[in-house]
Amino acid sequence: MIDFNHVDKIFQKDWYALRDITFHLDKGEFLFIVGPSGAGKSTLLKLIYMDIFPTRGEVKVAGYSSSSIKTNEIPILRRKIGVIFQDFKLLPYKNIYENVAFALEVTNTPRRKIKKKVINTLAEIGISHKRHSYPHQLSGGEQQKVAIARALVREPFILIADEPTGNIDPEGTDEIIKLLLDINASGTAVLMATHERKLVDNAPKRKIVMEEGKIVEDTDAVHN
Repeated sequence: MIDFNHVDKIFQKDWYALRDITFHLDKGEFLFIVGPSGAGKSTLLKLIYMDIFPTRGEVKVAGYSSSSIKTNEIPILRRKIGVIFQDFKLLPYKNIYENVAFALEVTNTPRRKIKKKVINTLAEIGISHKRHSYPHQLSGGEQQKVAIARALVREPFILIADEPTGNIDPEGTDEIIKLLLDINASGTAVLMATHERKLVDNAPKRKIVMEEGKIVEDTDAVHN
C-alpha cells in the first residue's frame, strides 16, 4: 500500500533530510514513526501525500508512484489519505459540523450525503454533542477529535497523524491515542509520527525509529 524504496530527500544542495529510507506499510497496519525534532518524520509524511518528491529513490502510494504521478492525479490520491496535524488546522469561522462538512463540500459530495456522513462520523469520534460549537470553545483534545473526524469523513485508506498530541494535555493525549487505535481496529491504516517515545513504548504496534534522517530501528511489537 505504501512503499519507500531507497529514498533520499536533499534540501539546500547537500543537506539530507532523509537518507536511504526503505520500508513497506501494509493495508490496515498501524505504524508509529518515532524520533526527535529534525529526525525527518514530517518530511517522510509529506512524501506520502506527495506534497514533496524524493531527490532519489521512489515512493509508491495506493498504486501511484512519485516517479510517474501526473499533477492532476495528486488531488485524487490525497482524497484517499486523511491527514491531521499538531495545530489542528480547523477553520475558526465555521462550527464543528461545518468544519467536517467542508472536507466533503470541496469534493462536490451531494448535500444529503454530506449531512448523513458528517453526523455519523462525529458520533463515531464521540464529538457529536459539540457540533454547533466553534473551535475556540473546545479543548485541544476536542479540537483534535474534530480534525480526526474531518479526515475520516472521506473514508481514507490511511490516516496520517503528524505529532497529533503535541498541543494536548496528558489526559487528552491518552484519548487521542486510544481513538487512533480504535480507528485502526475498524480497518483503517494509521501512521502516526511523534517525538514522544514514552507514548508508544507500551503500544503493541510496529515502530520505526528515526535519527538524523535515517531509520535506525524497525520493529514489529508482539501483538496481544
